[in-house]
Amino acid sequence: MAKMTISGLATFVASYVTAAKQAGAWSATTDNIYDLVDKIGMQITLDGSFIDKLPELNGNDLPLGKTIEEWFVDLTLPEDYEANGTNCLAPSYPAAEAPSYNYPLARKVIGNMVAKITQRLQDSYALYTYAQKKQLLANMIAKAETVGGNLVEQIAVPVDTLTSEAFIKQIKEDVETASFANEGHSLGGQLIGAAPELMLIVKKGVMPTVQVDALAGAFQAEQLAIPARVKVVDDFGNNSTGVFAMLIDPRGVKLHRGYHAIRENLNGLGDFMNYFDHSENTGFISKSTFVKVYKPAA
Repeated sequence: MAKMTISGLATFVASYVTAAKQAGAWSATTDNIYDLVDKIGMQITLDGSFIDKLPELNGNDLPLGKTIEEWFVDLTLPEDYEANGTNCLAPSYPAAEAPSYNYPLARKVIGNMVAKITQRLQDSYALYTYAQKKQLLANMIAKAETVGGNLVEQIAVPVDTLTSEAFIKQIKEDVETASFANEGHSLGGQLIGAAPELMLIVKKGVMPTVQVDALAGAFQAEQLAIPARVKVVDDFGNNSTGVFAMLIDPRGVKLHRGYHAIRENLNGLGDFMNYFDHSENTGFISKSTFVKVYKPAA
């Protein structure tokens, strides 16, 4: 009998537990005295979690129509007092921004056959709507970059304590700006009111650095706390300009459901039932709410 050593055992196991035996395609074996096909001992499916990580961007359903029209009445500048009331009967219409329109996306259907139907339809729909919301964010980024100015901040991606603290400082400044009536901080550029809520949406990989290098070691961590609800996403849709975070009023980006129905189709000859998830959504992007995007300094 060979004497076991740590290195010898490792060598033996490496050749014995060959990778070709795991996670491969089906290949029938007959490793028994009667040369019968070896039976499958267990059938298993291991699911992860398929969820929509941006439920905050769910808009209300649209039962009466599918196109969303946004309008905004501007504030009125005070005028000189006229004691004689010469112009009192003249029309006094407030100035308003040109309306903008958000059109429905094409209707789509997700189909499935019997196995795990209900769960898989829900999982598929969740990831589908999540992807649509991320693309809405990408579209908002593109519009913000087109406008430029106060809507885009070039700043180093947090990689250490110094850059993490600089990022938090910038966020605090922008949150402070958004907490007052301001202009030049929306896609329309007009004077808008204070945002009732702000959401900082960050690309994955950024927050661990911020939390460890800036927040965890801070003597007064509450002073460095980010004053907005933080959401982490794996990407910003098809954005390719390097944007790694965006601060938004969440009222300004919504995915509204215009139609959603589960339909079934019985095939008597084949003895099976197909199920289909039909959906049609309208994406909404506001021109009159706070938005700022953050991208690496050139």
